[in-house]
Amino acid sequence: MAYTRGNLAVKEKVAERTSPGYREKTKVVTHRTYLPIKEKLLYLLTVGICVMVASLIIWQNANIYDLNKQGQKVDKNIKNMNVTIKELKAEKQRLEVGIREKAIQLGYQEPGKEALTVPRSNTTSTDNAGTGSETAKK
Repeated sequence: MAYTRGNLAVKEKVAERTSPGYREKTKVVTHRTYLPIKEKLLYLLTVGICVMVASLIIWQNANIYDLNKQGQKVDKNIKNMNVTIKELKAEKQRLEVGIREKAIQLGYQEPGKEALTVPRSNTTSTDNAGTGSETAKK
């Protein structure tokens, strides 16, 4: 006698064999249910809206990135120009200090204490009396 789950009062089952010619067959039939047109359009519309929102966000981020890049380029140009300005100011000061010595080397002389006066020359009118305009005669 077999011991079955702690119960000795259970009789052993003897497997009875059925005839080999008969075997019960079960067939599972599955029917595919298709989505209605309205539901398909709803899903398509939802996907389209999600794609548009994602595209908008990506486009805005691209514009922000471009503006940031342009700002960085402008800052870099400003720094380069400031360095150039400092170099040119130093060159200007160096040239201003040495201008007197350079002029003396080239043979120029400093002006004396006396003031130079240059007389004015009177310019004559180039208009002829017969060829003047009407407004000049009035």
